[in-house]
Amino acid sequence: MVFGAVIFAIVWTLIALFIRKYPETMSGYNTMPKHKREKIDIQQVGRLVSTSMLAVVPSVLLSPLMPNKELFMLLLVGIPIVVLLTVATYVNVCHKRFEK
Repeated sequence: MVFGAVIFAIVWTLIALFIRKYPETMSGYNTMPKHKREKIDIQQVGRLVSTSMLAVVPSVLLSPLMPNKELFMLLLVGIPIVVLLTVATYVNVCHKRFEK
């Protein structure tokens, strides 16, 4: 269990750092029309997504310390999914904040 959580945390961190360096690789950005892409500050969106992903890493690393399987799964899987869904919803609802 500990090994899996550590591997997951490492992969999660690498993905977050990749998104921070190359935010244009995020899903949906390259399929947008060019005139819409020019309006978006993709660097700001990339920083938000990357920072939120990195904020989840401590909960993933603490997950093996949980006394039961439900808490373990909540910290390992539940919190990262909820954070990503929340950030995706925020970016879509508050899209004006991310315009240049």
